[in-house]
Amino acid sequence: MDDNTPEFTERQRELIAMLPATTSEIAEEFDVAPTTVESHRNALKDKGVPLEYDRETNEWYVDGSPGWQAMATEEDPEGTNEVDLPDLEDVDVDPEAEANPNDLTDRERVVVSELETGATVDELAERLDERESIVTEHIRDLKRSGWHVYIDESAEMVAIEGDQPLRSSEHKGTRTRKANRWWELRHNELVREFRGLETPEAKYHDTSGEEDWVTHVTDLHAGDLVRDDDGEVVYSTESIPDIVDYITSQSLGLAEKHASTYETAHLLWGGDMVTNEGIYEGQWEDLDAWLDEQHESLIDPLVRQIKAFAERFPHVDVVCQVGNHGKSRASGTSSQANADLILYKSIRNVIAQLQDHADILDNVSFDIGEARAYKNFEMRGGEIAGHLRHGQHRRPQAETSARDKEWTKTLLDHDFDVAYMGHYHVSGRIPWDGPPILASPSPKPAGEFVEAIGARTPSEHQGVATAHGVSDDGVTGVFPIDMRKYA
Repeated sequence: MDDNTPEFTERQRELIAMLPATTSEIAEEFDVAPTTVESHRNALKDKGVPLEYDRETNEWYVDGSPGWQAMATEEDPEGTNEVDLPDLEDVDVDPEAEANPNDLTDRERVVVSELETGATVDELAERLDERESIVTEHIRDLKRSGWHVYIDESAEMVAIEGDQPLRSSEHKGTRTRKANRWWELRHNELVREFRGLETPEAKYHDTSGEEDWVTHVTDLHAGDLVRDDDGEVVYSTESIPDIVDYITSQSLGLAEKHASTYETAHLLWGGDMVTNEGIYEGQWEDLDAWLDEQHESLIDPLVRQIKAFAERFPHVDVVCQVGNHGKSRASGTSSQANADLILYKSIRNVIAQLQDHADILDNVSFDIGEARAYKNFEMRGGEIAGHLRHGQHRRPQAETSARDKEWTKTLLDHDFDVAYMGHYHVSGRIPWDGPPILASPSPKPAGEFVEAIGARTPSEHQGVATAHGVSDDGVTGVFPIDMRKYA
């Protein structure tokens, strides 16, 4: 970029990367009010970004978006981009000073609330609409007043150690901040660990005439407790490992039934593997009691799934997409502080350790998406383009011209040959005049959410996943996996 190129905050780059999008879509993705989205747009306009509004689709877009989007999302390949962090070493702290929320000014309360989950100086400056030098002085004042402010250099942010709540009681907000802090610490630990490991990667050998085998698993919702009308538990974290093992065995059995020869198996993990916060009905109350246990309940069965597929297929490609339950709902957290993402990186590190030290699973590779709405990947050695979404930004029907237009735009943007989505806990192929879009169900029994969108169909057996073959010409046979053989 030249000297005249404006500098964008991380949030502004994320917003530009989302465009074109509606205000409601941006608000949902960032978990903010529509008025906050408007403030972000105005800030971008002030920096010269040519934002335009499409009245037909209600979408905001950038006039000349390819160049702007490339600039906004550009990453330094050498990893030399650095975040300016304040120098707190020379701050004189009164040893008798104690942090007291009652002594905070309104502006300091905003800073503290952001630092409880970690934030950069430029993020705070944007939130306060203030110069970074002023924000830095606020941070230094907080440290002088006894607040345990520290610099997390690995996460490139400023944070407050401990939990000094700004509310009168520890309600959901405080528990959520604790959960976010756990995410941040765990994510940083995983990143540091993985830097010393070889990336799980396997060489792909395509053989003409063979097929690939695809298994799409999504919306496991580890952490949810579901009861039926009689109060009986019908879904819990304890049951999920057995369900994942069942999906594994059923998919392998269906691959045999399909009676083809295979080169690569693609394991598509579509997000909401953990349930995280109380967004839907039937979720546990206390985040602190089970957040880490959600991950622990999934790591073993998912590693077993990889191992079983690695023994059956010459090559296994694990493609990972995050969901909307995994993401942090609090402001100021890193966009990578996503519980799904941490789960995927944990498993990736396990596989990397086994490859490095035990010389096993060398035919397994990982393709982990970022905390964004989709992940593109290749099948059949690049002959088939796959597009994996969690699905919260798309409907599982193309029943109106607007919905059809959404998928048409997605096709034009990504040029996919087959797409996958979850989120809605329904199963089937979306009827439209385009490439196959396969919606996969959730093992979690459908609730009011599925009823509300009118997507639930009567079925004797709960659906849990989707499997299919794919050749150089496209999808061959599709096999919905349900619970009819589950014991």
